[in-house]
Amino acid sequence: MKITVTKEFTFDCAHMLSNHEGICSNLHGHTYKLEVTASAELIKEGSSQGMVVDFGDLKSIVKELIVDKFDHSFIFWEGGSEAEREIARVVEVYGMRIVKFNERPTAENMAIFIIKTLNEHLKDSPVKIVKVRLYETPTSFAEVEDDV
Repeated sequence: MKITVTKEFTFDCAHMLSNHEGICSNLHGHTYKLEVTASAELIKEGSSQGMVVDFGDLKSIVKELIVDKFDHSFIFWEGGSEAEREIARVVEVYGMRIVKFNERPTAENMAIFIIKTLNEHLKDSPVKIVKVRLYETPTSFAEVEDDV
């Protein structure tokens, strides 16, 4: 029997999709909703007995590694357009928050980054993040599942 638990988060950030043929090539922002699904055997003893993971522990990990990093930041693609890199440079010079991304900051690439980052952090834990769903708008999301 596979048991999963899911915790939801929200954060706000800006990005742009360099070289995109649509309106998203412009600098814009979203209020993202993030769903993180974890799986593990039920904890057999202690204060978390009967749980996959304590929701408070999951919240702390996701908040530290993802939400606190992305929230109210400009996520930019290091390989993006000159304009995108210049915007990031100016934002950083003025002491504002940036997140450098190796890929174009699409919802799909952000979801992949999130699941990889969380599972790397949890590599020595029995808990595994098995799915990440990242809503860019209330009706549009990217979802990635770990196939291990």
